[in-house]
Amino acid sequence: VPIETIQSKRLFERIAEQIKLLISSGEFKEGSRLPPERDLALQLGVSRPTVREAMIALELSGLVEVRVGAGIYVISSQPRLVLTPNSKIKGPSPTELLEARLKLEPINAALAAERFRPELLDDLETAIDQQIAEDAIGADADRQFHMIIAEATGNRALAEMTRYLWDQMLSSHMWKLLIDHAQLKGLYPIILDDHRSLMDALSRRDSELASSIMETHLEHAKEIFFDLVSYQTKNGNSDK
Repeated sequence: VPIETIQSKRLFERIAEQIKLLISSGEFKEGSRLPPERDLALQLGVSRPTVREAMIALELSGLVEVRVGAGIYVISSQPRLVLTPNSKIKGPSPTELLEARLKLEPINAALAAERFRPELLDDLETAIDQQIAEDAIGADADRQFHMIIAEATGNRALAEMTRYLWDQMLSSHMWKLLIDHAQLKGLYPIILDDHRSLMDALSRRDSELASSIMETHLEHAKEIFFDLVSYQTKNGNSDK
């Protein structure tokens, strides 16, 4: 009896394997455009974030190219990277990292509000100014903003857990590709609005509001990275 692997493949990996077979069989030919992610999600009975992660995995393997605003195209029928746990898709997936942040960072915001210090606002404003200068989501200033709040909790365990999640994100090939796609569209005003609303809640020492805003903010980030909702970019155009 063959021994099964202890670690089963994640859903997005199984979806990527299915699409890879369709490409290698000629169902999706080289140079052709794949169906929209929304349609694939319906056909496969999975969520759009799962399909997006599968497409990122296929892009890393060299089978498809995600062209922002134009669709996803088959560029090869032979992967240059085998989709295995030892490849560039190892480690926590983008949705797993966002799920963890959604559990942790609202707690950070609530504690930071309870233990608010006036100088915290100056540090956060500096991070926002840097984010505007970078004109990007998920870049260094974005991390800095969230780490300032984590450290303002006064709880080193929370700060270290937050740092770990951001380190995992920045070292993840899948996450980097997601960020690259999002950054082609520039900075989203809704992200800056969320950051400023967080600053206001912190300054008022409103822990419940700060927690709620952080949760909403991370949901906004998820919607942007996975193209779940159409938001306006800095130039006033829709990202769709």
